[in-house]
Amino acid sequence: MTSEAREVTTDVLIVGSGGAALRAALEADSAGASVLAVIKGEFRKSGATFHSVAEIGAFNVPDGAGDAEDNPEVFLNDILTAAQGMADPRLSAILANEATDTLRYLEHYGVHFERAGDKYLVFRACFSSKPRSHVIQDHFKPILKALGTEATRRGIKVMDRLMIVNLIARDGECLGAHAIDADGKPVVIRAKSTILTTGGASQLFAKNLYPSDITGDGYAMAHRAGARLVNLEFMQAGVSVLTPFINLFGNYLWDARPNLTDRDGNPFLADYLPRGIELDDVIRQKERHFPFSASDISRYVEISIQQAINDGRGTPEGGVYMDFVGRDFDAILKDSSRSIAKMWPLTYEWYKQRGVDLYRDKVQITCSAHAINGGLYIDSDAESNLRGLFAAGEVAAGPHGADRLGGNMAMTCQVFGRRAGIAAARRARGMDHRMAQDIDREHQAFMARFKGDGSESLADLRGELQVAANRHLLIIRDKAGLSRFKDVCRDIRQRLLQRARIDTPEDLVHAIELDNLADVGELMATSALARRESRGGHYRRDFPESDPAYEYNLLLDRNEPDGVLRARLGDLSSGT
Repeated sequence: MTSEAREVTTDVLIVGSGGAALRAALEADSAGASVLAVIKGEFRKSGATFHSVAEIGAFNVPDGAGDAEDNPEVFLNDILTAAQGMADPRLSAILANEATDTLRYLEHYGVHFERAGDKYLVFRACFSSKPRSHVIQDHFKPILKALGTEATRRGIKVMDRLMIVNLIARDGECLGAHAIDADGKPVVIRAKSTILTTGGASQLFAKNLYPSDITGDGYAMAHRAGARLVNLEFMQAGVSVLTPFINLFGNYLWDARPNLTDRDGNPFLADYLPRGIELDDVIRQKERHFPFSASDISRYVEISIQQAINDGRGTPEGGVYMDFVGRDFDAILKDSSRSIAKMWPLTYEWYKQRGVDLYRDKVQITCSAHAINGGLYIDSDAESNLRGLFAAGEVAAGPHGADRLGGNMAMTCQVFGRRAGIAAARRARGMDHRMAQDIDREHQAFMARFKGDGSESLADLRGELQVAANRHLLIIRDKAGLSRFKDVCRDIRQRLLQRARIDTPEDLVHAIELDNLADVGELMATSALARRESRGGHYRRDFPESDPAYEYNLLLDRNEPDGVLRARLGDLSSGT
């Protein structure tokens, strides 16, 4: 240990402060563990849960509120159907069976779910067979407020403006983490259990629906430490509003058949449809789900938008135009059973408050990265293959597969946040801190890579990486583009370490973030190259159909000869 490094000890270290982090912290605290939450930004004011990208938040619960025939078994079937063989059925079943309890828990702490009369307001979200998405106004901020208030009331220890740089791992066990504080000084956190809740990596893309601090830190540091990642080729990208604000474009809005035109006002969707496919059939399928999916012909919506932009038909901002002019909303909204009829009043008012009248105004839309379906492969206690390292939320993988039901992620954060907190506290109980040698030297060697005496701008390097990701990884993928993108990731990393300018502690944080983004970009491209088929959120233009020969998962494991383990998650979870 160097004299400059500060040391902190705790039973349970939680990295992050979103919905999964707060639930894990409360559960670990209730189990009697000492808990420390560490946040790169500001507690309760950073991360994906705090960042609103839609007018409402959807929270799936199979309680029969929207259809008396809905139940956990039906819900599980929907999850596994969307997953297309890429989920761990055991983890999916946990979601289906514990969803209702999470709603009750949140209500206990004051989260309000919208009502329609004496029932919950629900709608049918992406890939679901039943209307079970319960509505939270203002996206998921109410969850953050409710659980954050309780964490503060309990006095759970928090350190914000502290970036976790790397995990401390020895002999297949996680012993804590290296960090740097707001002044760039090293901090060592020794923990009996560590829970990652760092979110995804959508800042890899130039067009995304995530805050600037979601940079794949958890994926990158876990992979470096020896944890297995899975399903990184499967991600959610889809149509979003680009200007005058950034917002997810709800799948139910396609029911009103919006007009889409290029920069010159010309319709373009039909220009990119294969012969024999009707535009109205494409849009009808698009009503079923927000994210892009290769699983049905709705894929041509995003493919057409992205191809039009790539072909130079987009606006200077990188979008195309959308409006509802000429649509008969009296007829559209007449059937109260349609999701658009249920959601239109909330959606219209939300847009109107932000200066857009959806009955008459044009907005720009584009294809944006949203959530990644992959991450650390966890077991039923949310523990990874690295003992003592747990994960919950978007950074974790296994409950979902090639596609993920809309309205499942916030619920998943609660289910596995709870399980991670309980299991992490149980592991810490009666256990001594493991001591590792030379951890200061390990941290110094990693940080010494960032020389910082060059002239290249960190912002320019990040922008270059994001543009390449949009072009080759976002919607349209093929061997040549993915290979080119891996080269870009390596080039950006080399220039970052050898030629970037790093003047301040804040610059150092951004440099580490960029290093993580380059790592995750290369990992995602590796998975996408290895899956020579199209399935769910993964589309290969050179292999546009699904292939039964690829009905296995791709686990990224640095201990494998080629870095990839090919196995079925269901087989791994049963020990075969």
